[in-house]
Order: sequence, then structure tokens, then C-alpha cells
Amino acid sequence: MLLEVRNLSVSYGKVAAVNDVSLHVEEGSVATVLGANGAGKTSLLNAIMGVTRAQGTLRFAGQTISGWSSARRVSAGMALVPEGRRILLSLTIEENLLMGAYQRRDREIASDLGRMYELFPNLARRRNDPGSVLSGGEQQMLAIGRALMARPRLLLMDEPSLGLSPLFVREVFNLIHSLNSSGLAILLVEQNTRMALQAAQWGYVLKLGRLALEADTEELMKSDDLARAYLGDNTTAKHRLHA
Repeated sequence: MLLEVRNLSVSYGKVAAVNDVSLHVEEGSVATVLGANGAGKTSLLNAIMGVTRAQGTLRFAGQTISGWSSARRVSAGMALVPEGRRILLSLTIEENLLMGAYQRRDREIASDLGRMYELFPNLARRRNDPGSVLSGGEQQMLAIGRALMARPRLLLMDEPSLGLSPLFVREVFNLIHSLNSSGLAILLVEQNTRMALQAAQWGYVLKLGRLALEADTEELMKSDDLARAYLGDNTTAKHRLHA
């Protein structure tokens, strides 16, 4: 087991964003977390990454990491692609990529940077330009490349297709498949339910901060339980979700 989350809870004052959620990610697998807006998905990822304080137990690669800082979790092999990309627009593309390797002290950073440019040729052509010149899709690729520069064993991705054109959505999911095929484990939060289920092997559904459903993704795609977990008994809305 690469990541194991047990009874995780996150609160903001008196408001419970995540309530007693448990999940796991196997080595080399893709797991997806689904749910409507406000279900607690981003809070869950931020808690796993150590960005948000949480109660519960987290284990990564055989170690209990519940009290670790975000920086220590990155060093251990976790990286987050945050919702909204959060690249530094005033820095160059290359400087943004190197931010992902800020904790590394090895001699392979330059070769990894070269691999990012092979993976994202649009970024290579504009490496000395500021991040502000990039389109939304290119900024998303930059955010992913920055996370990969940390050499993670587990990549946490928060809404990577949000706001992108259909072309870039396909590129993002092709990239997810390619990264996973190379052995990288991924925990994916995504509003595009159909594509997320096609990319993952296991799925979790959050509703109002609680785990409403978990199953093999093939089972989830065939089941009305997914639509009910999202939308209750609204038949028309359920049809749209599966369409």
C-alpha cells in the first residue's frame, strides 16, 4: 500500500469539510475522488498533502506521516498539482519548473528539466518567457511539469481539466495514462466523471464531506449508486451524469 488514509477529518471553525474519510492508493495505480462542488474533495487533497490541518492517520510508503510538514511529504515522494494551477506568472517557464525541484540536492535536476521539455514541447519553445504568456491549458501542463520535477511516487491532481478546452482535456487525460503507465501512482480529483473513471482503477465518491461510495471504477460506471451519491433521486440529473 503506497498511501493509506484512515478516519481523516478536516474542519474550518465549526464547519466540517471532511468527516471520517478513509481511502487508499496502491503502488502504481490511479484512484479517483469524485463528488459535487463543496463535497470536500480539495480539502481532502490538501490534508493529505499537509497544506490543511487534519485529524486522522496517514501512512505513506510504510511510514506514518500524520504530523509531517508539506515539505517533508514532498521529500518523501508526494507532489500536488493544485486546483487553479497556481503557477507564478512573473517567473519564466523554466523558473516555474525548477520550483518543483527546490528541495532536491541531487545532480539530475538538469536532466529531469530536459525530460519535462521533451514531454511538453510547447514549454520548451518558450522556456524563457514568463508564465503569464501561456494559455490555460499550457499553464496546466506547466503545473504538472512543476510537480513532476519533485520526482514523486504519488501525484495528487486537483481538477486538472477544469476550465480547459476539449483538446486540452484529452491531452491531460492522455498524460495521466502515460504517467501511470510509467509506474507513477495518481490520486485524481476530477469533475469530468466519465474520463476520471476511465483513467482510474478505483473510485471514491464524497458527499457533504463524507465517503458515500467506493468501488472498482468499472462497477461504478455501471451503477446508479454513483448518480444517487451525487444527486439523490433526481432521474433527469442522473441521466445527464451518465450521458
